[in-house]
Amino acid sequence: MSNHNILLDSGTNELEVIEFILNYNDKKGKSQTQSFGINVIKVREIIKMQDLTKMPNQSKFVVGLFNLRNNLIPALDILDYLYGEKSNLQTSKMVIAEFNKLQVGLIVSDVSRIHRISWSSIVSPESLHDFDTDNSTVTGILKLDDRHILMIDVEKIVADVQPSSAIDNTGAEKLFENKPIVVTAEDSLTIRKLISERLIIAGFNLKPFNDGEQAWKFLEGVSQKVSEGANLKDLVNVVITDIEMPNLDGYTLTKKIKSDKNLSGLPVVIFSSLVNDEISHKGKAVGADAQLSKPEIGELLETVRTLLA
Repeated sequence: MSNHNILLDSGTNELEVIEFILNYNDKKGKSQTQSFGINVIKVREIIKMQDLTKMPNQSKFVVGLFNLRNNLIPALDILDYLYGEKSNLQTSKMVIAEFNKLQVGLIVSDVSRIHRISWSSIVSPESLHDFDTDNSTVTGILKLDDRHILMIDVEKIVADVQPSSAIDNTGAEKLFENKPIVVTAEDSLTIRKLISERLIIAGFNLKPFNDGEQAWKFLEGVSQKVSEGANLKDLVNVVITDIEMPNLDGYTLTKKIKSDKNLSGLPVVIFSSLVNDEISHKGKAVGADAQLSKPEIGELLETVRTLLA
């Protein structure tokens, strides 16, 4: 999977989603099937179930470790985490995901297909009434003709199961006395809260947004004020954006900023679990000033300090 040629060009606001299936029983004991999606960039490969070694003192959702090409990888039972049911390890498949510089095997009932879509086709759950976004493991909903695919927040799940993989607070001491104004775009409520808390501690004046589209609407207003004579540095000093977001992704947001004559000098930092050597060219192609992998908040702050200086 890591050598596939389906990664899309930067700034097209498109992505490819691997659809996987979870089979579970509802409260009445009736068999149900739900489709979930994960960005293909996060998937290294799809394999059959491996022989697992149970380790002591692990979360109950980590059913064991397995060896894949001399790498020890934890196997996470997504069905148990989401629905409280144990997966049938005899019939399940394994999706090997990589993000935040770690690998994890996601145990799923089956893998369906790959969909090429636009981020604008994904509805943010925060736009839905009576949706518990505080505890949601869903970052977006893709509506197809016959079903809904739920975009799963694997970072949140892994952070819940393995807290050491969450945002690192090292280096988040107060560094900025002049209250620089930062625009953030992050769709995961959990990660957005963590980043916001650290940035506020560091002395930023924060303008957080749920996705790239909301951030761009704000920045369009900033551009208009600059064209009328305002100083850009009085309105915003830096943008920190995730890559994966409903409506408008981080690459496209960056491309829009760098293509706007009033905003092109604005530093943009891509801060995402997807950043690695294989796809760093995508951020460079749209003009990002820096690209950093979560969860190193200290490195993020030092990078912003350098850019602002």
